[in-house]
Amino acid sequence: MRGESDVKKKVKALFNKHGWFWWMPPANGYGKAGTSDFHALRAGVFLAVETKFGSNKPTALQRAFLQSVKAEKGLSFVVDDRNIEHFEAWLDAFDRATNALGAGGSVAPEDGSIMMNAIAAMTEKMIN
Repeated sequence: MRGESDVKKKVKALFNKHGWFWWMPPANGYGKAGTSDFHALRAGVFLAVETKFGSNKPTALQRAFLQSVKAEKGLSFVVDDRNIEHFEAWLDAFDRATNALGAGGSVAPEDGSIMMNAIAAMTEKMIN
């Protein structure tokens, strides 16, 4: 990956692969300041994803937006070139978990662990 646009391309491809309904809010004067690069919805779960590249971190307004999503019981991640594999692993585990729950089963412990580890990797830049 050479820049943030490559991270965004990969996030788009992963959302499409996993069947998420997603959109990119306007990043201009007509949008809300600090809003995330991606908003997505699947199986009743709202997800906000801010993409970054290299050592770039979310701005104060972006962190505030991500925190507001969490406060409303949504999920918010910072996905970059260093943790994109965690995002993909989280999406894979989320698929298995929602399929298991939809069939009347329960989430496999290993999928819960995968999702929790991925969340830790993708929320680190929100607080640091």
